[in-house]
Amino acid sequence: MDGVSHGSGPIDVYVDGLAAALRGPRRHRHDMLTEARDSLLDAAEAYADAGHDPLDAQRRAVADFGAHRQVVPAYQAELAMLQGRRVSTWIALVLPVMTLLEPLMWWRTSWSTDDRASHVYWVLVDHFQYTSFLAAGAAGLAVVGFGWGSRFLRDGLRYARLVGQAAVVFLGMHALLGATVFALSLHQWPAAATWPPVLIGMLVNTAAFGYAGCLAVRCVAAARTPRPRPATV
Repeated sequence: MDGVSHGSGPIDVYVDGLAAALRGPRRHRHDMLTEARDSLLDAAEAYADAGHDPLDAQRRAVADFGAHRQVVPAYQAELAMLQGRRVSTWIALVLPVMTLLEPLMWWRTSWSTDDRASHVYWVLVDHFQYTSFLAAGAAGLAVVGFGWGSRFLRDGLRYARLVGQAAVVFLGMHALLGATVFALSLHQWPAAATWPPVLIGMLVNTAAFGYAGCLAVRCVAAARTPRPRPATV
């Protein structure tokens, strides 16, 4: 792009400020910033071709693009929606699969029918399973909201924030319930602590819940009301 400089000019300062203000999925954020930079450079090139000096061309391109306080909210809402859809999809798809596969942890043992198990234990087990499927269904509806239903949302940022907060609360409570069930299992059947399927199952569950928790926290962070930093150009 002849006539348009690259380095620490107005466009670079503007895009750096945009990068500092935005939070969300790294790849999508990078694509947004790349697209913004390319648009600014194209506009600056047009001004340069019209006879403006390179520095003034960049300043005019930045002014036409809009101040950070004008463009950041829309960008941030899109990133928050993407992050919300990511955590909702993970919960909707992975949670029911994990729940259906959990009986394999007790495969070829008599523990699942052992009369040493307390009534409370089986109530907790049933509750864990039911809430898993209910949460997966709710997450599936949230995915629809992030996709087809987004056209009816007036505030995508708020929707993503509510979904992220609900996911954080649910995952925290569900993980606590799962840990309680596991602790009771070891109390009632000490041999389960050395049973390979149980150990493997707990590692898989911990990893899946941990990843879901990270996605949920990132969703909440991405859905915070952005406070753009003023750019000095």
